[in-house]
Amino acid sequence: MTAQVPEQQRVAIVGGGWAGLATAIELCRAGYKVTVFESSPQLGGRARSIQWNKRTLDNGQHLMLGAYQTMLSLFDTLDSAPDIDINIAQLFKQIPHHLLVLDARNGSTVFDLQLPTFPAPLHLLFGILKTRQLSLPDKYRLLIRFNRLLNTPIKTDLSVSDWLSSANLPESYRRNILEPVCLAALTTHPHQASAKAFQSVLQQTFNAPASYTDLLIPRTDLSSLFPALAEKFILHHGGEIKTRSKLSHLQTRNGKVESICIDDKTYSFDQFVLATPPAVSARLLSNIEEASAICKQINRLKFEPISTLYLQFDKAVKLPACMTGMANGVIEWIFERSVDGHADILAAVFSAGGKYLKLAPEQLTKQVIKELSCCIAGLPELIDNKLIIDKRAAFQCHPGVDQNRPGILTPIKNLKLCGDYVYIEENNQPGLPSTLEGALRSGVKCAQTIISN
Repeated sequence: MTAQVPEQQRVAIVGGGWAGLATAIELCRAGYKVTVFESSPQLGGRARSIQWNKRTLDNGQHLMLGAYQTMLSLFDTLDSAPDIDINIAQLFKQIPHHLLVLDARNGSTVFDLQLPTFPAPLHLLFGILKTRQLSLPDKYRLLIRFNRLLNTPIKTDLSVSDWLSSANLPESYRRNILEPVCLAALTTHPHQASAKAFQSVLQQTFNAPASYTDLLIPRTDLSSLFPALAEKFILHHGGEIKTRSKLSHLQTRNGKVESICIDDKTYSFDQFVLATPPAVSARLLSNIEEASAICKQINRLKFEPISTLYLQFDKAVKLPACMTGMANGVIEWIFERSVDGHADILAAVFSAGGKYLKLAPEQLTKQVIKELSCCIAGLPELIDNKLIIDKRAAFQCHPGVDQNRPGILTPIKNLKLCGDYVYIEENNQPGLPSTLEGALRSGVKCAQTIISN
């Protein structure tokens, strides 16, 4: 990306999560003078590291795929700095897609889909043909109907449940594969989720190179994976990082932001970016008349929780697949943590509201161990656990949600928005759901908007 940068063009980015850092990286690369303000002691937002039992883990389990092309492109950008050396194979363990779902009641295999390293769409064709849980006629019907489901435009949005029912897919595939994948991808229950949004996610994954379905398992904690490298890049390009710096209000005049007040100090810049969580952005904009419509949009968004239960055992524990789905129980997905050096830890993930929220932490842990014992022979002894609940982890991705998502531009000339909740228009496709890729793509687009304007 190249641009003629006006002299002394300085940009304040409020929020040091992945979206804000992506904006900062792209602007630094284009020659802008960037300052990132982050209210917490560390960068990374929701996707950062925490300390537990003298271990460095993540503030919740995150999933990354080969389809995360914006993320991979940003790593290429970071690698261009002379003091940063990035090897993707050293950052991630890349695993061909293996979708294994076990019955939490008895450990039997409900569905096992392993995609070979063939070019798309042959990888999906051979993967489904090898599946033992479907009869040959069901495999044929699934291939025909899934292809139709994937590529037939949805004229009027509807719920994922209604959309899948209309496709007449094999019941076991719909209930045990597509509906759980929908919940994981959109953080929204299928009966509430947008079929257009889910179809778009499936298209970007399966109507693409075979590597897009690969799992990318980080070999390190999330803070070391991206925020630490981003900080190094920003500082190398003359930018500044100010943590423990909370924005209290924006001062506007004549339709522009004149200054921002952070910890009783006033700062002036040429351009401003709000890369804060949506509720914080709405609060900061609430006293600005020109931004009233944006505030109304944001306040109409609904949010869903994501919870991660870390389980530490007295010795290493191995799953049948590094990411394993569970049916007919409380666990939705269970992850190994051996790739980043924690072979004795598993992470159980629960998306959106559900029966797990009605259980006390000790009850939830007891039920999870009961289900794991049915699926893992000789499960080691549990010695500790930690439950992390992010109550507003993702916006609810229901039909029509994009109408409530603000864009990057605001009526305030020198103020932009970015974050996974911000809508980005791309080829008339629905916006991405709340994912790290969505946050990064928003940040990059925000920077491109500033540069092009």
